[in-house]
Amino acid sequence: MIGPRSSIGHNGGPALEDENSGPPTPRYCKYCRHWSPPSDWEVSAYEAFQLGLSKRRVKRPSGSCDRVLMQYGKPLAFSATVDTFGCLNFSAKPPAPIRRGRGFVTIYEGDRIVWQGHEEDLPDEYR
Repeated sequence: MIGPRSSIGHNGGPALEDENSGPPTPRYCKYCRHWSPPSDWEVSAYEAFQLGLSKRRVKRPSGSCDRVLMQYGKPLAFSATVDTFGCLNFSAKPPAPIRRGRGFVTIYEGDRIVWQGHEEDLPDEYR
């Protein structure tokens, strides 16, 4: 029987996603704009413990978020959360800007090298 749900998906399931949207971002705290990551020291100490380089027990590092939402209709709360935790208030971080520069440049005149160095140090005469 074909009912009113036949227009939702190709087989009556949920609507199909746009194929051009790219891979989905996991809804983990480490990808959320509200989350503050733990210090680098905590992360490196935990990694050393996990690899067996340190015998001192170290707890898994946790960041913090002041906008954790566990149930719709409930107030936002502050919480220490690990990077793989996810809440209902997830908001994806904007993509990191592309860093330009620091490329190494070699300028030739004929067969001889006239100038070599980093892109941002390029003299005006060769621009």
